[in-house]
Amino acid sequence: MLQPRFKDLLRFGVLWFGSFLLVRQDAALALKPPPVTVLAALALAIVVAGAYGALYYGRRAWRLADTPIARIRSASQGYVELYGRARLMEGPPILAPLSLLPCAWYGYQVEERCQNRWQTVDSGESDSLFLIDDGTGHCVVDPHGADFIKIRRDVWYGSESGARTHALWGIGATYRYTEQRLLPGEEVHVIGGFRTVGGLREAPDMQRAVADLLEQWKRDPQRMALFDRRRNGRVDPDEWEAARRAAEKQVRREQLQQGVDPDIHLLADTEEASRPFIIAAFREEGRLISYFQWRATACLLAAVTAGGLLLYGL
Repeated sequence: MLQPRFKDLLRFGVLWFGSFLLVRQDAALALKPPPVTVLAALALAIVVAGAYGALYYGRRAWRLADTPIARIRSASQGYVELYGRARLMEGPPILAPLSLLPCAWYGYQVEERCQNRWQTVDSGESDSLFLIDDGTGHCVVDPHGADFIKIRRDVWYGSESGARTHALWGIGATYRYTEQRLLPGEEVHVIGGFRTVGGLREAPDMQRAVADLLEQWKRDPQRMALFDRRRNGRVDPDEWEAARRAAEKQVRREQLQQGVDPDIHLLADTEEASRPFIIAAFREEGRLISYFQWRATACLLAAVTAGGLLLYGL
């Protein structure tokens, strides 16, 4: 799912303008393009990028404000908002690939300086599951497709081997390393698709389950021989009734076992553009809403300003 960053939207106008000049570079040698045309193209690009950014961030702020925070134990199935602390699941630890520090989630990027520009040579993020604990229960979080907000971020410079160097603002450094980490025990605010599996979530179809089991037994001669009490090579009606009762007992036993299994709560991407999957590393919902509102306002202001210049100033 495409999720533009705020800086990307702010840079779009400048990048578009640079591309415009590169395409017309040969023509510019012979005839300089009129300044009004160039400024109009730049203003139009800012209007488009700003309008898209305002809708993108505004929709996220509205979704958060419209979705109340639920408790894991009593959360309804569907699109929900949760708050708790990140926890690790049982199994091998999750280690950030650059710092080798334990974490619940990580994202990293390695850049190399080429002709005074940073180019990405390696990047990635964790796809390992982790837990969120709100005191009433645990919920498994699948981070794939999530938009991570305000996650702990470290940047340092070094050599190709990863050894750190003391480079002020990266001057003289060959590689730049960026790593984000969500730590175990850290406060986390999430909104996404919630569902519960395990236990008897729906009323079982007893007759269908018994019929399926009997059909399976029919294909097993050794099993059917157990019900041939008269040893005449066939299962008589009264013997078949005994088989049916045995199958019903087994189905009830399996359903009872399933019913006492603990529920497992899952939170993941809904894969719907109108329902974003967001993971933020702080508690306050208002702070997260303001995060998106501020960006939506900045994008809208840029679009309105550029639109005004396009209509009245050019």
